[in-house]
Amino acid sequence: VDEVIARGADIVMLPMFKTAEDAKRFIDLVNGRAKTLLLAETQSAEESIAEIAALEGADEIHIGLNDLHLEHGMDFMFELLADGTVERMGNAVKAHGIPFGFGGIARLDEGLLPARHVIAEHYRLGSSMAILSRSFYDSWVEAEPEEIRSIFRYGMLEIREFEGRLSEKPESYFEENRRRVAG
Repeated sequence: VDEVIARGADIVMLPMFKTAEDAKRFIDLVNGRAKTLLLAETQSAEESIAEIAALEGADEIHIGLNDLHLEHGMDFMFELLADGTVERMGNAVKAHGIPFGFGGIARLDEGLLPARHVIAEHYRLGSSMAILSRSFYDSWVEAEPEEIRSIFRYGMLEIREFEGRLSEKPESYFEENRRRVAG
C-alpha cells in the first residue's frame, strides 16, 4: 500500500476481502493518503455490505459480479443483477452516502447482456461507476495503438451519448428494462 501511494496512486482498491474487519484494516493502512475502493466480490462481503459501507474512510464500493456470481454457483454474472442482489447491495451502500458501481460493461450493443441494458440498470440503481469488461476490447487481438485508441474513444463516446439520452427516459422505460434483464 505504501509503495503504490508513493508511486502516485489516487485510488487504491481492495479486492476479494471477506469481512468488515478486512476492509477496516485496509482503510487504516491507506490512512487517508488516497481514496479507498472496496471491491465487494465475495459472499461474505455481500452479507456484511451494510457494515462495510458504514466504515469511516470507505470512499467507494464496487460490486464485482464476476467473482461473486462464481461464488454463488451461478452460470451468468448478470443473474445477480436480475435477482435483485445488486439492488439490495447498492441500496445498502447508498444509505451511507458512498458512491457505488457494479460489474463490467461491453461496448454498447455487445455482450451476453447488451451493454445498453446494463447501463440503464446502472442509471436506475444510482450507480456512479462501471468497469469496462474484457469484451470491450479483446486484448488478444493485435492492433496498432491508434486503432486501439479509436476503439476506446468511439466506444466511450457511444456510451456517453446513450447515458445522456437516459436522463430523458420515463420511469416506465427503466421498469421495462429491469423486467427484460430479469427475464
